[in-house]
Amino acid sequence: MTLRLLQIGYTSEWALAKFFPVILNGYNPGFELIGICGREPEKDDAEKRLVSKIDEKENANKEERNWRKKNTDKEIQSSWQILQRLRDGLDYFQICQNGNVVIPETDFDAVAIFTKNSTHLDYVRELMKKGIHILCEKPTVVVTDENHRADREQLSELETIVESDNPVSSQSPRFIKMDAEHYSAKIATIAFYESLGELIAEYGGISKIEAVTKEVDNPDKQRTRSLLCRDNRTGLLLDMGVHLFGVISNIGGNVREIKSAKYSAFPGYDVETYVETEFGIQGNLFHEDATGSFKMIKFIDKLKDPEKDDTKKLRVYLRSKKGIETVVTIDFKEGIVIDSNGRPWYGHSNPKSEEYANVFELFKKAIERGQAPRTNFRRAIQNLDTIYRIYEEFPFEGNLSDVYATAT
Repeated sequence: MTLRLLQIGYTSEWALAKFFPVILNGYNPGFELIGICGREPEKDDAEKRLVSKIDEKENANKEERNWRKKNTDKEIQSSWQILQRLRDGLDYFQICQNGNVVIPETDFDAVAIFTKNSTHLDYVRELMKKGIHILCEKPTVVVTDENHRADREQLSELETIVESDNPVSSQSPRFIKMDAEHYSAKIATIAFYESLGELIAEYGGISKIEAVTKEVDNPDKQRTRSLLCRDNRTGLLLDMGVHLFGVISNIGGNVREIKSAKYSAFPGYDVETYVETEFGIQGNLFHEDATGSFKMIKFIDKLKDPEKDDTKKLRVYLRSKKGIETVVTIDFKEGIVIDSNGRPWYGHSNPKSEEYANVFELFKKAIERGQAPRTNFRRAIQNLDTIYRIYEEFPFEGNLSDVYATAT
């Protein structure tokens, strides 16, 4: 069965570099794109915006160092493909009129939302009234106000909306509501999920989870500036934390007390670009004293002790009844899972290297089976509530540290 898919928001980097290559190039034939939605009033306006996007990205490729050239190339290709599809008759709909979300009166089964973070709730609210399967780019909602203070307003509303669905079982929803949390769809993460039972049986329960993500990035790049700013009501904890807390919630873990959090902002930014936080964890697979710690850093080449290489790893510490500890590392960047004895662990399925192909495969299976996906909205709410509590208990302004060497 092929599902008719409507897409909201068509010019973001993630839409052009991740979503459209999967949908338009046959990675997953289970969905047919039947229309795109944007803020432009008419299709001609949407086509002009795409032409402008192509010019912008081609100019970016002329720069001496384009930090995301691989994505930029995909963005250009996708923009041309969508432009041609529109000219060949693909439907275009204006999704916002006079400040209100207007769901198109057309026949579709599912929708993918790839818009600014702070707008997600507006679309989710209206789509759930219609009973539509939803895939929403992470984070599903924001958890700060426009001044970057902890704010649970959007999260509380999302919680109310999701609970009003009220199926007989939360595992058998009437329609699928899935967070496009793509780190859970990476090859290494899937292998970890599929091997976890064997890991626990061999090495014991989980005593600690550590994550370290370090990225070299261009502080002048428009996407980074727009993402890590108060206008978008997000920061590194929200941008990256949803992935890392997602791994915990996806294996039945729940973050308990928040023990600490500290932040730093790169000069010129008004939200965090460096975060460290520690917390307790509870769950069936975890020891009673289990803990977690995350360190997330942007612009690592600008630190006082600069680093050059990106790192995206999560380490899971397993402790046997005899107290023997084994560390299992999920290397998101290299796509491998390996334990401290040098043994690699492999999953039982054959996921695709493009994680968004796996995202859509999971979305399709969830719809067909009527079963909540691993990254369903309820788990997204759990993760976002954790991030909200960190911001609430350790506000950014009160925990600022200076870690960068430059003032550019």
